[in-house]
Amino acid sequence: MVPRGAFDPVDYKAEKAKADRIKALRKGKKLKSLDSASLEAIEQDKPRPTWRLLQVLNTLQGDETSNRIHELIVKLKPADFQAKIAAALRALAQNKPSGLDWRATSVQLFTPIAAKGYSRLKPDSTDRNDKTKDQWTDPFIEWLRYQGYFAVACPFFQGPKSEHVRLLCPIPHDISINALTAAADTLRATWLPGDAAKLDSLAVLKLAEILIKHSTEYHADDVDPFDDFPLASRSPADAISGISITHYQSLGNAKAVSAMSTIALPDWFPLDSSADAKVMLGILDEHQTIVRSLQDNHSDEIGMLIDYRRFLQARGEPAVQTLIHFMGAYGSLLMRPWQQGQRRPAFSSENFRRILMAMTPPLTEVLDNPGFKAIAGAVRRATVSAQAMKAMNKDYREIRYDLLPELRRKSSLPGPRPLIEAISEFISMYNVENARRREMDKPAPRNITTEEFAAFVALVESSLGASTIGAMLCAYGSCREPREDENDAHSDKSTD
Repeated sequence: MVPRGAFDPVDYKAEKAKADRIKALRKGKKLKSLDSASLEAIEQDKPRPTWRLLQVLNTLQGDETSNRIHELIVKLKPADFQAKIAAALRALAQNKPSGLDWRATSVQLFTPIAAKGYSRLKPDSTDRNDKTKDQWTDPFIEWLRYQGYFAVACPFFQGPKSEHVRLLCPIPHDISINALTAAADTLRATWLPGDAAKLDSLAVLKLAEILIKHSTEYHADDVDPFDDFPLASRSPADAISGISITHYQSLGNAKAVSAMSTIALPDWFPLDSSADAKVMLGILDEHQTIVRSLQDNHSDEIGMLIDYRRFLQARGEPAVQTLIHFMGAYGSLLMRPWQQGQRRPAFSSENFRRILMAMTPPLTEVLDNPGFKAIAGAVRRATVSAQAMKAMNKDYREIRYDLLPELRRKSSLPGPRPLIEAISEFISMYNVENARRREMDKPAPRNITTEEFAAFVALVESSLGASTIGAMLCAYGSCREPREDENDAHSDKSTD
């Protein structure tokens, strides 16, 4: 029974019936393929904007305490309610209990760590239903969590029957409450496909994009900026530091917390100008496109999705190292779908350089090394570029399908010698093919010189080591260039 004075009551059964009717109409069909009558019925049954939040609240039994407390609140006089709230806030500011006597129950939706019990000995008359853990529950904090849940929580259903719940919650750092809730509303309305690793990564990248596109300085003319949300000389992570994630696994009749994690928002470089914002948006779009292309029902690709999430979880040089190894593995993966005629996006060398320049400037010097540049270009021409030329039915050189996996394997071995030997063998074959193509009057780039090979060897034998240089070679060598200059030095007959 709805108490008198209750604000915005929800008839859950009626709302669920609407959602079920829409689900039945759309079953196995795309929205654009429906007839006008079905579209009109869907529009009439359109659920309230907070429907998904209400579903999760009901599923995880978070509505019992909230309804009970709301019933107490509406019975209070406004002046008495304000006095209780003010006193509770003062108590919390002094690290004391709120002192409110509202009866509250700890639920796993708002307290996932504590909701599954407590540590007591079995002989000590332990009973999972004795409510002992509720004595640590502050009713005022529970009420605040309920308010915050509807303001910023972003739940997503997962599993073949949408039986699991993955709850994402942005962690504010320096952002107004209006901008925070607006960003959460936008993220909640975004379709994010995939299981855990894929959804987490896309959510972080999309939230960073949302913040930039709705900032005071960098929003587009056709996009309304969030209230009081400057982002000049800051990164998205300076506004929202990350996303807290809790996964509720279905056990049949109940759901249990199976994983909790936090993923940081990108802090790759501050946005000091509109040009910086444009570059950041380009990188975010590129990474989202690539993450979306990975299939989390393929064993090799789910591992890559997990590696990419590790990149987002780290900061500084560890994050860059993780990204480099991910990009090298992704470059190897590209060869297979391209061979089968499938379209898969590739990383951009310019965007890769910009991330390195901002996060680990010393590694940018590796990209400028003449030996590294020459050999990375040769690796690119012998792998992804050759495969792309073949897909376009153009003249292409021999495709080295085994090259990237072999270089990744050699760079993981102890010492610099295995990688140097592998590169030496590749250069020999590469230069021989160049000579053969020139004899056939076909386009061929210039050869790798002994000086360039020596410069590369010095890099491998430096403090950076074969592991880092080899991974960077595979990553950078599989990136797409703005313009592939295959005819560069076409008339060069050097065979050094």
